[in-house]
Amino acid sequence: MSYKPDMKDFEFRLPDIGEGLAEAEVVQWRVSVGDSVQENQTIVEIETDKAIVEIPSPATGVVKLLPVAPGQRVKVGAVLLVLSVSGTPTAKVEPASATAAVSTAISQPITSSTAAAPQAAPAVRKLAAELGVSLSDVRGTGPNGRILPGDIRAHAVPGQTTKTKTKASSADSERIPVTGLRRRIAEAMTHTARAIPHVCGFHELDAVALSDAYTRLKRDAAQEIRLTYLAFIVKAVALALRDHPYLNAEYDEEEPAIVLHKRRNIGIATATAEGLVVPVIHDADTLGLFEIARAAARLSEAARNRSVRPSDLQHSTFTITNVGAAGGWFGTSLVHYPEAAILGLGKIEERAVVRNGKIVARAILPVSLTFDHRVVDGDAALAFMRTLRSLLESEKSPVLSGS
Repeated sequence: MSYKPDMKDFEFRLPDIGEGLAEAEVVQWRVSVGDSVQENQTIVEIETDKAIVEIPSPATGVVKLLPVAPGQRVKVGAVLLVLSVSGTPTAKVEPASATAAVSTAISQPITSSTAAAPQAAPAVRKLAAELGVSLSDVRGTGPNGRILPGDIRAHAVPGQTTKTKTKASSADSERIPVTGLRRRIAEAMTHTARAIPHVCGFHELDAVALSDAYTRLKRDAAQEIRLTYLAFIVKAVALALRDHPYLNAEYDEEEPAIVLHKRRNIGIATATAEGLVVPVIHDADTLGLFEIARAAARLSEAARNRSVRPSDLQHSTFTITNVGAAGGWFGTSLVHYPEAAILGLGKIEERAVVRNGKIVARAILPVSLTFDHRVVDGDAALAFMRTLRSLLESEKSPVLSGS
């Protein structure tokens, strides 16, 4: 590689944006090599586990190197781009977007490993992948050693095509690359399924008192409050966790130890076009019913339009997933790692049940509780469900009073 650093160059490294992440994926560059950029100008969009974050430039200068192509993942602390500057870059900049606050890392001198990074446009990198060519093996003939499409084709095996080097789609199928949020969901679900011994129990709750409270309080709620059954259940779960701390815990695999959380932070599994997102209602046991309703509405909307703040995706201690919203009944859910339990909600419907020796129609809420058997025993799970049942079935429950 003919790239030569000089004293005016510095590396801008992927900062730790406060989510506890080890890496992120570059979604889109807002600049190209040779562009002049101003301090605080947005230079790149990255995707964390659940959010799109815009990162600003820490200094004014000229873009000299973009070592990471869109679609590639980069570790925290790794070089995002190299700027040629005339002054000293700032160590911290304010966010260019309200999406998330980003603190930039202090730039470091160019190293030989950075200088060796191949320079190639995204389209050239894609061509190299299709032809099975490693960029590090190619000598670029473009300016400053930049790799051109002709360099890739000249290096490829004569007659080599995508069909023989990569897995391609056929007339009967279509290959869709797994990237971004969908890739992270796949990795998280695989890890959860392998790491946690799951047990799932099924319960039917009488929802007549809950339905009556919902109808009454929805009428009394302020116009801007979008009250749903979910708000009642979040409140009931948060209160029940006070009495059953092992459901509000996680298993530390390194020591090993069971960690009991003192805050009741309820994650709400939310379906989006890109996949499942879990925004968090923090300290839900201290909030009123209408406060929970407001928070749930705000978080679900932000999750669906990918504007949710990183802080709203952190520190959940128990998760609720509502398949009833889509008409689901019972289902088994994977625990949201590293939590100890997840509650699945079905659709409230009238069912034929026996009351006082007679078959009657009653509103029934189907519930499934999946838990980590390393942390929670069966009797503890049943005790939690008995408490939850009393909070949602009794007309005298503090949850159904709207407090």
